[in-house]
Amino acid sequence: MRRREFLVHAGKVSLVSAAAFNFGCSISPIVDERPGKTALIYGSRYGSTKETAYWVAEGIERDIDVLDVEAIDFEVIIKKYDQFILGSGIWIDGAHVRLMELLKAYPTEIESKIIASFIVCGTPGDDEAGKLRLKGYFKKFHAPLAVKPVVNANFGGRMVIDRLNDKDRLLLDNFYRNVLKRPFINWDRMEPKQAKAFGVELNIVVKG
Repeated sequence: MRRREFLVHAGKVSLVSAAAFNFGCSISPIVDERPGKTALIYGSRYGSTKETAYWVAEGIERDIDVLDVEAIDFEVIIKKYDQFILGSGIWIDGAHVRLMELLKAYPTEIESKIIASFIVCGTPGDDEAGKLRLKGYFKKFHAPLAVKPVVNANFGGRMVIDRLNDKDRLLLDNFYRNVLKRPFINWDRMEPKQAKAFGVELNIVVKG
């Protein structure tokens, strides 16, 4: 199946369930003439997305490079890699600033190479309000792209208030009190098993 046919097929499949992430039954493999080099690029503020990125890579079980968006040269990676998986933590101001800069600087190149994306945040998506928030996060994350990735997943993150900088602490305290109507406390919803499972399912779309 060619890439264009794959995108048409996968676009018809609902992949919004935050609980299962079992994409294998609904996605057909991409067959390409040559192997490709894959980069999983993540943007992490306090470490949760970085850990999740490595769990996803572990599940893929193929030779891919896991890269911190803050430590890469955009022009170099755009030329070097044939496929991208992008992952970002989500905060009050949205996805990681540097990752958004990459998408805005090279939207056409990213569109032709991106095979999946994921976000890490505190929204569980177990009610309608949560599902709408997650949908909004992905919409903003993918906004620079005319062609959106069809394989997406969201994972739980972690909140350690003592590690937050002053700006984030104030913004999140206000968000929890006035928007979520919940106490602003430490929590941990990291999901290593789900992240690895997502990586396993990506094996069928990662060339290598």
